[in-house]
Amino acid sequence: MLNGIEDEEVAMAGHLELVETPDGEFRILMVDGDDVLMGLSKQFSTMNEAVEGVAAIREVAGTGLLRPASAERYAVLMLEEPVIDSALAAQGEQAQARAQSPARAQSNVVNCGS
Repeated sequence: MLNGIEDEEVAMAGHLELVETPDGEFRILMVDGDDVLMGLSKQFSTMNEAVEGVAAIREVAGTGLLRPASAERYAVLMLEEPVIDSALAAQGEQAQARAQSPARAQSNVVNCGS
């Protein structure tokens, strides 16, 4: 709930989520207005590093140029990040099942500056 308004009542283009991974690291998820994952950050060692990462994401999203890239570039990036946390994916499936249940838990909003 945000200032007395249910989450469902707030129309947003999307939001960022700060999550702790099963191995104790942190990632930032970029989620669209339909709660679909649009982007996943690198892993950060601490929550403070992840919050600093939010500033970098906002800078790139707001001012970064869109450049075409090749399949080879994608392959190189995937070599650097070979597995996108399968345990995090399992948590997502569990969260989705909980979200579909009638009693939804409230989410905490973390202010990452702006």
